[in-house]
Amino acid sequence: MNDQAVIEIFRHFAHAHRCSVDAILTTPELRQEYLAEARGVLGAHSEHDLLHKLVTLRKRSKLPRSRELS
Repeated sequence: MNDQAVIEIFRHFAHAHRCSVDAILTTPELRQEYLAEARGVLGAHSEHDLLHKLVTLRKRSKLPRSRELS
């Protein structure tokens, strides 16, 4: 799974929904919508794999912060 693709998916999704990674992880509606968008771009990856990659990128400070999404 390409890191840059996941970063761009997150950037687009977070900007459109004004949300954070935590919101995606903890809000079932946002999580399902994020997974659908990610699968549309990346293919049929498991929920675990897609969310694990998102968390890994956040921990490595690779994802834009909310103030950078405006």
